[in-house]
Amino acid sequence: MDLQIRYSADRDGAKKATIPEDSRVWAASFIRKHGAEENEAIEAVVQEGQDALLKAITGLSDAQALFKLSESEWSILDAMAHVVTTKRVVVGLCANLGRGERPPGIGPEWEEERAQDGITIERFTAIADARAAAETAHGELIGLIRGFDAATDLEVRFRHYIFGALNAREWSVFQRIHDGDHTPQIERLRAVPGFPQ
Repeated sequence: MDLQIRYSADRDGAKKATIPEDSRVWAASFIRKHGAEENEAIEAVVQEGQDALLKAITGLSDAQALFKLSESEWSILDAMAHVVTTKRVVVGLCANLGRGERPPGIGPEWEEERAQDGITIERFTAIADARAAAETAHGELIGLIRGFDAATDLEVRFRHYIFGALNAREWSVFQRIHDGDHTPQIERLRAVPGFPQ
């Protein structure tokens, strides 16, 4: 599920994401379609993303996971830190939205690209730690999805800077899109000449 999101720096040096319009439209439709499905279907589609992500990092050594093409590019561990951070943010976001609340202390400025894109709080030095953290965060998301019910609020939304305003169920499906964007990034890095053997 490579959405062909590419990154460049703007005039201030900040990272700027671009996505082809057909990819953006397809992904937004995917999120809304699957967000309206039963919990089991949402879980299955989110699990696909997690399975592909973990497959992409299987067999890596720490040296391979730390490899970078340049100082300005992410290593596989950097990508995993971002993915795990996002999974944890999405869990909190879904929990709040599902209760009909916007996340506390997170105002409209967090709905902008500069606040969302590339957000990374986690840091890893070992691939085993990154994998374990991804599994834990994924388990929390699956638990939340299983708890969606008739009382889950679907009116309160939080805007993703590319895909628009999403409710709790839609944000959970977003994680499939997010895993699906970073998995090909990891696979491409593993395939470059000079990647440690």
